[in-house]
Amino acid sequence: MHPETEQAVLVTVSPSKKTKLCSENFEDKFSSLHESVLSRILSQLQTVEAVSTSVLSKSWRNMWTNITELYFDDPKQRDPSDSRFTDFVERVLSDIGSPQINSFHLRSVNSYDETLLFSWLSKVLKRNLQRLVVTCHDLEIINFSPLFLSLVSLVELRLRTKSILDISAPALLPNLKFFSLEDARIFNMSSVSKNLVLNFPVLETFEASYCCCFRTDTVILDSPMLRIFEMFKCTSEHVPTSEVCKIRVLASKLEKITFSGDDSRKIHLSFPPSLPDAYLALSKSEWPKKFLHSFTCVNSLALGLSKDFHVIAVPKFRQLAYLHLIYDMTQHCKLMQFLESAPILEMLSIRDLTSPRSTPTTKSLKELRSEESPDCVRTMLKVLQIRNFKPNRLQISVLRYVLDNAEILGSVILSSPNPITEEAKAKILSYPKASPHASVFFE
Repeated sequence: MHPETEQAVLVTVSPSKKTKLCSENFEDKFSSLHESVLSRILSQLQTVEAVSTSVLSKSWRNMWTNITELYFDDPKQRDPSDSRFTDFVERVLSDIGSPQINSFHLRSVNSYDETLLFSWLSKVLKRNLQRLVVTCHDLEIINFSPLFLSLVSLVELRLRTKSILDISAPALLPNLKFFSLEDARIFNMSSVSKNLVLNFPVLETFEASYCCCFRTDTVILDSPMLRIFEMFKCTSEHVPTSEVCKIRVLASKLEKITFSGDDSRKIHLSFPPSLPDAYLALSKSEWPKKFLHSFTCVNSLALGLSKDFHVIAVPKFRQLAYLHLIYDMTQHCKLMQFLESAPILEMLSIRDLTSPRSTPTTKSLKELRSEESPDCVRTMLKVLQIRNFKPNRLQISVLRYVLDNAEILGSVILSSPNPITEEAKAKILSYPKASPHASVFFE
């Protein structure tokens, strides 16, 4: 036999021998690693997986107790008498030996007793906890107020559960960088001041969705490092001296706000005049000019307007260069309102919310074509984009309106989810253009 062939001969090993070799190989590669390295490796696993490594060998029996990231996932609906998950969490928190816990993530579709949950949180918060994430939509309302003073070490806090926060004095979380609340009830029970002050000196992102603020005239978010502010479907109740809860955001570095709401009569927002970008999704009722006035400083504005949205008057957006308007295109008056209020607009993006069953009348289409062109369309507009473009009579009418009037238009971008026929493309390309430099692109 050739020497090289002899070296390549396959050696068969019995199953028991294979198991022994694998075990020895595992021991050689992993057991020799430093304890801190092993802890980091195990911390990347779901906690139940990290604990299961205790069966590998005697030397691994207690290795998992050094993990610093705890991930508990209870995804299946269980009978209330089934305590296996809660017993497991209790065991882990009792046996864990790490002096510091970096993360505690709890996700569950089951409900727990408030006392039990508080016991878990108290144990991890005592170990300089950095990240706390609780996602339990089926829990009864949990009052997190007694724990608030224990949250000072947190860098990230996400509560996606029905919760109560009673803050009767200025709230200071000195290390918090990411704060997210969902379905929270925020109370101000102070008899001294009806102002609620949240002092988060290093906070970078604030999110609140489906939250309600009670007994508060003004909420002051004092966060000089804040970059992103998001508020979805939040309300206020029992405002002491007025019908409107004022939310003041003190953040000189704020880059972007996202707001979605049904009624501006309950909440009034104010931001620093340096705010560059905003996204607003507005529906229902009449929105006063003073609400939109909070955003007149922006350079970029995205507006989602429901069919039942009405605004008394649109203020001047004197710095607005980019507008993305999501609206029912049969209501061309909404488009005109914002075009007339944006004197330096250079880029206009449109997305149609018209119902597929809605058919515009010939009269309404003629009304749009006969509208007097705002100054920004004639002398400033350089780019038009129609997203989700369909070459129907309505969208073609808006397209032709811009082509007829935009004298310095450079690009028209028609983004369609479905292929546009060559015949339709040729027809669009044949439309007259006020600008000799206008080019049409199909995406």
